[in-house]
Amino acid sequence: MTKKLLLIVNPNAGKMKANSTLLELVSEFSSYKYEVTVYPTEKKSDAEKKVVKCGENYDLIVCYGGDGTLSEIVNGVARLESPTVFSFVPSGTANDFAATVSMPCDVGMAVKKILNGKNRPLDIGGFNNKFFIYVAAFGLFTSVSYTVTQDIKKTFGHLSYVVEGIRQAIDIPSYKMTVEFNGKVIKDEFAVGLVTNTTSVAGMFRLAKSKVKLDDGEFELFLVKNPGNPILLSNIIMDLSAQKYDPNYVIFERVSKVKFRCDESVAWCLDGESGGSHKRAVIENLHKKGMIRL
Repeated sequence: MTKKLLLIVNPNAGKMKANSTLLELVSEFSSYKYEVTVYPTEKKSDAEKKVVKCGENYDLIVCYGGDGTLSEIVNGVARLESPTVFSFVPSGTANDFAATVSMPCDVGMAVKKILNGKNRPLDIGGFNNKFFIYVAAFGLFTSVSYTVTQDIKKTFGHLSYVVEGIRQAIDIPSYKMTVEFNGKVIKDEFAVGLVTNTTSVAGMFRLAKSKVKLDDGEFELFLVKNPGNPILLSNIIMDLSAQKYDPNYVIFERVSKVKFRCDESVAWCLDGESGGSHKRAVIENLHKKGMIRL
């Protein structure tokens, strides 16, 4: 029996060479008795709208793009009454989520992993009225992935993130916030905040795979206090990459729900894309809301 597959393609992701790769993708999926419908995106939110409109008509939705395109698909799937199984072939610049789930960046290997994989439950993050798959963040470095232009990403790859991160570090942001989680209420000034379900964010924040469970009902919360010193902050961030947390400046907890309040609007990043500016943010783990093929 022929199954239906929706292949959503972002032609602008990473260093994609869409024409030749599309043929390979369609051929591989078709050989496994999938009837493939290709949908190329043209602008932001196209992928989400397509999934909401007709996602339930397909047995599998596959994204060929970067973390941002994958996040759009997740936003679409999370809004469906009966969520469809999804997966992805990474072609972006950072591909953080791909590293977490060991999805190869080689197209042929990624397709084989999907075709021979199993459906696995996945926690999805709820952020006010939006959704995310691996990170919601604010503060220093967190806007790097969407402030760097697509042309620069294609030319310099991950190096463009490093350069932009250094540029942002010159002026340390500071947000006076009230944060509620696990029965605690903390008020302080923070330079960085992340709620994650991943082992890596832009290559700057890392966790061991043994410490991250994608369907345990909990996210990892990182809050970095503003030390008022760029060199000290740099050292703190480097320690985070090595999974060392200075208790004087870093709060690390596992949470199922966290609330942020600030007197000023704070710019948030969701899965490497702009999540808008908010004075209030409620982030909740939607336990096993998604189903991914890996």
